[in-house]
Amino acid sequence: MKNWKKVMAMLCTAAMVTGFSAPVWAEADAAEDTETADDEITELTMDMLDEAAYEGTWLSFEPGFDLYVPSNWDVLEISDEDAADGVMFQAQDPDSEEGVNMVVTATDVGTEYDLHSMADELATEYEDVEKVCINGLYAVSFETESTYGIAFLEDAEGMMYNVQIGPKSDDVQPIAETLFVSLIKTEDNVEDAEAETDAAADEEAAN
Repeated sequence: MKNWKKVMAMLCTAAMVTGFSAPVWAEADAAEDTETADDEITELTMDMLDEAAYEGTWLSFEPGFDLYVPSNWDVLEISDEDAADGVMFQAQDPDSEEGVNMVVTATDVGTEYDLHSMADELATEYEDVEKVCINGLYAVSFETESTYGIAFLEDAEGMMYNVQIGPKSDDVQPIAETLFVSLIKTEDNVEDAEAETDAAADEEAAN
């Protein structure tokens, strides 16, 4: 997975995140503290999730966010070197000749970093940078030369989380859009709770 390091220019000195008890996300209720008008932030909600894009599974990540990940993708082992660079999760489409894959990373950017400084910095490196609010979480969407990405902040510890998927193509774009719009705080994920309830009911019925 070394190719990911080449396209993730924002990865400086990163660290794995452990031991969070109460994450403080950059959330929609902090809008009054922003300098940008609300109409400059695109709102994305769970009802925009395109379930036809792929059959997925909800995965939870520390310190408390969920993503709807393609169920048939292989979860890859993270090397010590990649972990030291902040890689939290890697998965790859086993049926893709192009090696379509995704990665989730964590980078320590400090507590002074906010939505606007993050967007400004990303805009110096990447294309189509846009401030978004995904299910109540402020984030920045962007594109590198070969990947689609989103970045968002956990304010209390000054961590920036980065989700990228690629290589870019007409086939991968709807997968990326669905993956990104699924971003939600674990505690707010009603979709996952309902899926677990349905699975438990099916298992009980089978027995």
